[in-house]
Amino acid sequence: MKPRLDLPRFLPALLVALLTLLGACAAPRPSPPAGLEPAERDALVLGLLDGEALYTVCGGLKPVSSGFWQASFAVDAPDLSGIERVRATLAALELGPDLVAGVQVFAEVHEGRRHVQAFVAHRPALRALLASEAAFFGPLGLGPGADPFEVLCTVERMPRLGRFRGYGLLFGYPRHAVDFFVAAAEEEERTGKLPPREFAHIATFGAEKHRFVWAVPPGHVDGPEDLALRASAAPILARYRAQRERFTRDEDVDALGLLHAVVNDVRPTLPPRPARAVPASLEPAFAP
Repeated sequence: MKPRLDLPRFLPALLVALLTLLGACAAPRPSPPAGLEPAERDALVLGLLDGEALYTVCGGLKPVSSGFWQASFAVDAPDLSGIERVRATLAALELGPDLVAGVQVFAEVHEGRRHVQAFVAHRPALRALLASEAAFFGPLGLGPGADPFEVLCTVERMPRLGRFRGYGLLFGYPRHAVDFFVAAAEEEERTGKLPPREFAHIATFGAEKHRFVWAVPPGHVDGPEDLALRASAAPILARYRAQRERFTRDEDVDALGLLHAVVNDVRPTLPPRPARAVPASLEPAFAP
């Protein structure tokens, strides 16, 4: 009498053997891109924290910040190796659930080169902004659940005036400053002359001026929004100065330790901006 093959008994072993064989035949997965060397990574982190992006990391006073790293590549023969290393480094930073960092690619090409920059976004602050400024962002399909990458890509590809307004809101400037900047750009398009303007500044660790900055009419006096921004920013910078000193030894900064301390610091939640309507003349529109 021939022995019977007990399939239920041997089925698990057969499945394991089959999966092993299929795995051996499958194409090898490409390894993820390597990140920056430690010294370059630390410089990237300090560039983020020493500039205006600190006000994004620390509670979202600025929902989005960018420009703490910049580069460009030739579009006809793109070498993206350096950009990929920065992408991998930003993705590996321990930023917690409220923050996301990445590389933004600009739409326009200048003299055969396309520019890129690093950005960081505070997810709760961005959600609140998309809700309070729904009259502007809603027609673009950008609601509170939109991904920060999606928001940046959409704003980047808007017509010039809409792009200015979108970025002004994302970067946390006072509404009056955003309105003034857009109106000044519109007048420049119409007359060929840029209206006179001055600049308001909030200091960062790296510079007293020209980092967290917005345009204002000559003779501008700070209003409630300006004063609220300054009142919120001052303790953030003071706290960061103390933290940075604590993580500095003989002029060497423990950048990752400092980042961890800043990200995990407990701070009060900033109140959301109240919703407002946007005049019809300022509603967004896509470029043809």
